[in-house]
Amino acid sequence: MLRAVNRWTTLALLAALAALAGFAWLGPTTEPPQARSPPLPPPANIAMPPARAINETPEPAAPMLRTPAAPIAIELCGLGRLPLPGTNETADQFDQLPAPLGRLALQEQQERLQRALSTGNARQRVAAWLLRQPEAADAAAQAIWANGLLAEARAGGDALALRWASSACSYIDDTAGCQQSLAAERVRADPDNGLHRLASAPTWPEAWQHLTRAHHWHEHPGGLTATVQAALDTLQPPPAAYLRARIGRETLARDAAQVPEGLALLEAQCAARPADCGQVAEQMAASADSAALLQQAAALGRQAGWPDARIDALMAATQAFHAQLPRWVDEAAGALGCAAAEPALAHARAVAQHGEVRLPTASRP
Repeated sequence: MLRAVNRWTTLALLAALAALAGFAWLGPTTEPPQARSPPLPPPANIAMPPARAINETPEPAAPMLRTPAAPIAIELCGLGRLPLPGTNETADQFDQLPAPLGRLALQEQQERLQRALSTGNARQRVAAWLLRQPEAADAAAQAIWANGLLAEARAGGDALALRWASSACSYIDDTAGCQQSLAAERVRADPDNGLHRLASAPTWPEAWQHLTRAHHWHEHPGGLTATVQAALDTLQPPPAAYLRARIGRETLARDAAQVPEGLALLEAQCAARPADCGQVAEQMAASADSAALLQQAAALGRQAGWPDARIDALMAATQAFHAQLPRWVDEAAGALGCAAAEPALAHARAVAQHGEVRLPTASRP
């Protein structure tokens, strides 16, 4: 009986071991993997670039080809017509010239001009100082230049040069004192000129007596340009006309900045003293050498009761001057050709000899 039990126990153990072995051989039950979606095809009608290796160097982009500007012929007055690379018609053509014909050539003539002016008369020496003014950003250099210019003007004693030198007073600590002292020196150098007397006039109404002692009103318009062009005449060989005109553009800008002092205040005081105002207006209208002074004489005459016909004649004379002004300051071509350079230079010579205006007969009483 005991043997039978042992046998059945042994058989049960063997069956259990067999079941465990089968489970281990089959492994755990798993779900089947899901199928992946196939890759999408590329869109139709779009070319796909070929695959590139990660370390492959990209090909450089093809350079953009620019068509060079066609050469054009530009007239340089004094040299003739020269073929030059294509230029921007809206820009200053002088700045587009090759350096030997443009900036370097101008610098050479400016250096020659400086030597001529520095060894000339009192007015020319002051002109030399004016043309070598340093850059505005260098305050220390500007102060040194201003003191040198003022010393040169005072040593020379030329009334027009002293007036030019007043532009240096803004770089001096005592600007007002500098201007008053220069005005007083101008009166000593040219006591008959009402313009100098107006600049140095005492307080109103005492100034009227000071002004009525003047015998003429001369501004010497374009005086710096005339002085510089006269010095250029002495250079041998002479500079080409287009370079002379370029220098004239720069000096004419300085001349235009020299506005007569005190004219607005004079007009404001006229109503209070019509008799004195009329006397000053007569002197100014009879001797004015600039359009600004002639226009001021008309304004004073109107307050003094002059007839309209006389005032209209004065205004017509100023308008005639402005109508025939050469356009050399704002021309994009920079007065390179003779059609622009020669009239500009002729205008500078005419103003130096005769002033800006010719008084018509109807303007006189």
